[in-house]
Amino acid sequence: MIVGSRKGTKSASIFRGIGKSLIRMIAKILMTVPIHDINSGMKIYRTDLAQKYLSLTPNSMSFSDIITLCFINNRHLVLEEPIQINPRMKGESTISMETAFQTVMEIINIVVLFNPMKIFLPISILTLLITLAWGVPLIVEERGVSVGTLLGFISAILFFFLGLIAEQLSLIRRNQN
Repeated sequence: MIVGSRKGTKSASIFRGIGKSLIRMIAKILMTVPIHDINSGMKIYRTDLAQKYLSLTPNSMSFSDIITLCFINNRHLVLEEPIQINPRMKGESTISMETAFQTVMEIINIVVLFNPMKIFLPISILTLLITLAWGVPLIVEERGVSVGTLLGFISAILFFFLGLIAEQLSLIRRNQN
């Protein structure tokens, strides 16, 4: 896959630039993304290869981002090539805040599909740390273990085991392809 990179070009609006940066940041936190412009719609790829992942992609504007993440996750060669874009001559963009939210949700969905522990392990650890911060002072003061502390421990354990189950399902799915 070759992705057309608009790196260095100015966004249509400041809000759009912030949105693109947030989507890029979320994708890079959740997956190893070696390219800058994941939102670029200018992509060249082998149709037969993309058709393998068609069932994983949404029928929306985030198709472009998700197909790129599928290629990256499955270790296909993904290169970035600088492109020049012309200013819009007429019409308006159909991208909205809802489209950006859908894209972020699709990215999270793909990460859970391919690497679920990237989501569930940090949530489990964060829950455990918050629980310890809440419960340890109560235990030190000899006030006992609170219901909130017990709920936090159980939640942390559930998140961890839910991640393990999701990881196993992901592994089974990958081995079937």
